[in-house]
Amino acid sequence: MLHSAHLRLTQPVRSRPCLFAARHNRVAFVPRANQQTGTDQRQTKADEVPIGCSRYTVSLKKPLGLVLEQKSSNGNIYVVDIKPESSAEKSGQISIGDQLIATSGVVYTKELDYAGATVKGGQEIVRLLVLGEEFKTVSAAIGSHPGHIPVTLEFQRCEK
Repeated sequence: MLHSAHLRLTQPVRSRPCLFAARHNRVAFVPRANQQTGTDQRQTKADEVPIGCSRYTVSLKKPLGLVLEQKSSNGNIYVVDIKPESSAEKSGQISIGDQLIATSGVVYTKELDYAGATVKGGQEIVRLLVLGEEFKTVSAAIGSHPGHIPVTLEFQRCEK
């Protein structure tokens, strides 16, 4: 059974939360460390490729042309539709059923106030592992990209 929330990436997302943003061609990883060991268990698990599976990365311009849904049984996010003539279809790499492993997001590292107008700056592109994340967090990361910065998505495809 699929989670009722799904992300249609055929239209540009209007909201750009301050939580995500990008410095040109610089990618960073934002881990959630285990307080006891100091390691990120999600990163370790996400980096393990199961037998019979392969991973690939694709960078797409918005609108992406993907429909993603999260399974309520395991929380994983999968491609359920690819729109014709979209960036996703033109890449030739993405297939229905592929699992989303990570996405890029844009984070603003500073805000300045000019006479009541807030200006965001210090953009940095970060990598967000989607394992264990809420669907709305993943969609916010994807939606955080300004139109001129491509979204980098990491997928996993397993033999059936």
